[in-house]
Amino acid sequence: MDSSTRPPMLHDAMARRLYRRAEAGGHIKLPAVPGMLDEYVKMCSTLFGAVGSPLSAEQLEQLRANLATELATAFEASPRSNIIVTYQKPVGQLLNYVIRGQWYSIEGAYENWLATRQPPLFGTEPDARVCALAADAADPRAYRVLDIGAGTGRNTLALARRGHPVDAVEMTPAFAADIRAEAERESLDVRVVVRDVLSAGDDLADDYSLILLSEVTSDFRTAGQLRDIFELAARRLAPGGQLVFNAFLTRDGYVDDGAGLELSQQCYSTFFTPDEMADAAAGLGLELVSDESVHDYEKAHLPDGAWPPTSWYAEWTRGQDVFDLDPEVCPISMRWLVYRRSGDLRSG
Repeated sequence: MDSSTRPPMLHDAMARRLYRRAEAGGHIKLPAVPGMLDEYVKMCSTLFGAVGSPLSAEQLEQLRANLATELATAFEASPRSNIIVTYQKPVGQLLNYVIRGQWYSIEGAYENWLATRQPPLFGTEPDARVCALAADAADPRAYRVLDIGAGTGRNTLALARRGHPVDAVEMTPAFAADIRAEAERESLDVRVVVRDVLSAGDDLADDYSLILLSEVTSDFRTAGQLRDIFELAARRLAPGGQLVFNAFLTRDGYVDDGAGLELSQQCYSTFFTPDEMADAAAGLGLELVSDESVHDYEKAHLPDGAWPPTSWYAEWTRGQDVFDLDPEVCPISMRWLVYRRSGDLRSG
């Protein structure tokens, strides 16, 4: 009896026995995004069924509950978190799985970048928008700069080479050490502060002409951290000084269901609404003077051969690391925002 004449009932019976003889094992590793729980359940259920262990309704609910717990725990611990589902199916229908969370601190995640990625991590050139603002200074030596989240020192070192005194705040010790070593090698006027700028400390000046944050707010978790930065700028900028940073903003009409923001934090792309940005700056004497596309500005103004700064930069700045969409319809994009301090509203 060949397969063309074998009754379907017999074929199905043989297939069930074949699947029971299968052995399988492996793991699934995904960023922890609690708001996308249904996708994790679907992926695991499909995979388990494909290797001969379909889940009953009761088992499916248990899988959902286990995933929900681990996703919430991992994401609360850090936006650099994963869940890992390890499964093993011996001969038979029984499949065993274990779900566990894994996470890093922000500085730990960047230390891991240093260990696993080839430089340059963020490109070799300073940001064109930052350079354009600094170029307006008549005397660089009198134009003090605070670089918050200085990273590899792209902006710090370039500005110091122009003659600006620069204070670089960086919480990743390996990055900070590299900046300090290069500044000392070139005898540059750079002071390196190793800490989170939002933690307690009285080691900053109060007469900066420019405060910059490049690729920093994309690591924030709350709009309250934005407010902290604006308050710091209001205290530390000299009259007429400017705050410049890049941030992902939502387009008009986009309403997030929670999952989008969670995924954005996992993709170094935390976004804010225009209203959140305005509220964060309110009442501090900081006037918005410029709002431009990071992608478009840097593409137009970086030196020849420097675009894109990295292989991932173009898609990342247009929000495509979060939403797999054409840039024209992507609901978020990264903007260069420039604020100027007016009045004397500093306190403490």
